[in-house]
Amino acid sequence: MFVIALIVFAFIYPMIFKKATCSDLKQNGEETGIDCGGACARVCEEETTAPVILWSRFFPVVDTNYNLVAFVENRNKGTAVLNAQYEFRIYDTNNKLIGRRQGTTFIPPNQQFAVFESRFNSGESKIKSVSFEFIQPLLWVKKAPTLQLLPIHVEDINLDNNVDTPTLYANIVNDSIYTIPEFDVIAILYDETGNAINASKTHKSKLSNNDILPVVFTWPEAFSSIPATKDILISINPFSVSF
Repeated sequence: MFVIALIVFAFIYPMIFKKATCSDLKQNGEETGIDCGGACARVCEEETTAPVILWSRFFPVVDTNYNLVAFVENRNKGTAVLNAQYEFRIYDTNNKLIGRRQGTTFIPPNQQFAVFESRFNSGESKIKSVSFEFIQPLLWVKKAPTLQLLPIHVEDINLDNNVDTPTLYANIVNDSIYTIPEFDVIAILYDETGNAINASKTHKSKLSNNDILPVVFTWPEAFSSIPATKDILISINPFSVSF
């Protein structure tokens, strides 16, 4: 009987006393919340700081088409989001909602980044303002800011401020040992008071290690004021790389 009891106990013990996991819908083990914190990849929402929307703007492209841009800061040092759903809301001069743009973006750790939506057509309405917000709860996970430590930078920024078609040139330099997969490059132009006056985005398929990649941004119409500062952001999805 004793031997049989031991066998039965050995069989049912794992079912009664299950090992804590990060997907069992319980707060157990070293977790600080339900399936988050401790050794889990997921970070509890209470342990994070919400992204800060520094500004959201609309920028003319041509006719009644506008690019929508939000400039956001994630102040969480080792925490990122793979899929963050967002929404732009566009208002006319009477503060009436005339349109929405929704999309999904990643949130890199400990970094300022831009969210870009191209060519919103306002029709017969004149845009007055644009708001931006994340519209779903954010699923934060541990992610070291590795990309920020790599020697990838922008150089040789030059603006040909042609009256008809202003053009911005720059080189993206990768002095690291890694090849960077597809990424976006976003240019934001500021006037002498620090106000963003226009923006543009281009997509690149990759950037090989120890290589230089030229980028060109062209606007079909003249700027509303003379750009004083040219900021070029390299937007690399931290979840698309293995380093």
